Amino acid sequence: MGRGMVTTMADQPTSASRLRVATRMLQIAWGADPWRTLLAFGLFTLDALAQALYALWLKLLLDGLQQADSRRVMIAAAGIAASIAGNSILAYAGNRVRLRLTEYARHLIERQLIELVGHTPTLEIHETPEHLTQLELLEGEGWEFGEVIPSLINLFTTAVRIGATALLLFNIHPLLLLLPLFGLPALLLSARTSNLFQLGNELAAEPARRAHYLFELATSAGAAKEIRLFRLGDELLARFHADQRAVRAIHHRLNVRGELMGLTTRLIFLIGYFGAIVFVIRQAMAGVASVGDTVLTAVLAGQVLGLLTTSANLIQFAWRSLAAARRFVYLEDLAGQSRQQADPALPIPSQLADGIRLDQVTYRYPRRQENVLQGITLHLPAGATVAIVGDNGAGKTTLVKLLAGLYHPTAGRITVDGVDLARLDPDQWRQRISAGFQDHARFEFMVRETVGIGDLSTRDDATVSAALRRAGADDLLATLPAGLATQLGASWPAGIDLSGGQWQKLALGRAMMRTAPLLLLLDEPTAALDAETEHRLFTQWTTAARQLRQSTGAVTLLVSHRFSTVQMADLIVVLQQGHIVESGSHRELIARRGLYAELFELQAQSYR
Repeated sequence: MGRGMVTTMADQPTSASRLRVATRMLQIAWGADPWRTLLAFGLFTLDALAQALYALWLKLLLDGLQQADSRRVMIAAAGIAASIAGNSILAYAGNRVRLRLTEYARHLIERQLIELVGHTPTLEIHETPEHLTQLELLEGEGWEFGEVIPSLINLFTTAVRIGATALLLFNIHPLLLLLPLFGLPALLLSARTSNLFQLGNELAAEPARRAHYLFELATSAGAAKEIRLFRLGDELLARFHADQRAVRAIHHRLNVRGELMGLTTRLIFLIGYFGAIVFVIRQAMAGVASVGDTVLTAVLAGQVLGLLTTSANLIQFAWRSLAAARRFVYLEDLAGQSRQQADPALPIPSQLADGIRLDQVTYRYPRRQENVLQGITLHLPAGATVAIVGDNGAGKTTLVKLLAGLYHPTAGRITVDGVDLARLDPDQWRQRISAGFQDHARFEFMVRETVGIGDLSTRDDATVSAALRRAGADDLLATLPAGLATQLGASWPAGIDLSGGQWQKLALGRAMMRTAPLLLLLDEPTAALDAETEHRLFTQWTTAARQLRQSTGAVTLLVSHRFSTVQMADLIVVLQQGHIVESGSHRELIARRGLYAELFELQAQSYR
């Protein structure tokens, strides 16, 4: 096994503890606005104390009236007024501060989520079902995720109120501290019921994903023609309903279980509640407790009931929020694991001397039993133009993604001038490579941006126009209504849509933005173009690659299903079922009369 190992299922990020998740969310709040974070906790703590002290002022008022102590009555009345006014002012100020803090924190969280997904160097997060489930659930739980900071503030201030109430109960009689104990089952089981909600989301993730896919499929334009021609509307609707029913059944079953647990815990507390009231009344009748103590106990018991009910709901909501936040931490851990072997201090060579080597490279997709590539040993010489050919499913695109660092080998390693690719910083490596793909993205920006993002270091109009010329897109540029300023995408004001071939030319333009990459990857980039245009472009790129040999030693790797265009490459590699079966120049491979010669002849006959 080489060092360039893919993260196995055993090495996947483990579920973070709630304490760690809460700490991470508080770090985000502090990073968003440290002063508002302190102010929010401070204001709500004072508000909690004001609410807890209201019952004490009421006791002092009643005791003062009973004893005809006017001074005590005045102090108690002032305390009640201060508690009521303080509660109103502090709650208003606290809510304003918390609202702004939540807004800042939500923006920071969304920014960090975009950053961590975008900076995760491999495609694991999108192609591994376990990771994809976490990402999709996090996107679906955006509201809960946004409320995690307020939930933590509410939990903290509720704990302050419970502590203050417990002290007041202890001051009346130590036995009254048993009252909160009757509420412990509600608190303990609230986490359990919250876990039921999280479990429901996990169990329903797959049918919910299918239902969402079916909804998008039935309502989007991409499949509209075939849905109508093949009369698939009723079939899609039936499947959508079936998946929705499955989702509802899962949540209903778990919700019933949660409601039964909640009802049981409330009955337990009510027993303690009435017991406390009876106990204090007997104490008052025996002359041990005052009327104020009796009223204070009744008020505090009611507060405890409200606090426990509120706490149970708060804990359930906080646990739901933390469950969403836990997915964020999970994805953070995944991004970190993807970079564990990289050494940012290791420089990327400015010029390739030896080239790129694959040493017994094997790759297996997550949850697949068979290897897509098996024991690939290959030398891509510096300055060479290399063509990869083979049937569909032979592993050509997988090999391209491995060279780009989008996958890590399951076994074996890839070296760049003798340095393990896994040790190179992925961001620095990608600054020295460029690529064009058949399954390219359609960036709905202005044309100059859609093409110019291929090299963020320079996006002036002259550079973009030159890249489009190298991509053979001069004719496209001439047809655009506003030239490079044309907005793409029919859903935008003044935006236009393009044909598949035109979008592909823009993707090729992006790939051509970097004029001197160390590695140029072209994976079926002209599949939507005619054979003559493809041949002309491949000839142009091969000529340009040979001119770069002396300056950068760049490797150009071409993947194409048209054999007539790859014969100009310095090295042709034939893949079959994940193995290299042949390699050499076009002339050498034809002379061997092997698989390449057979496929070449079959394709040539189809053009005759």
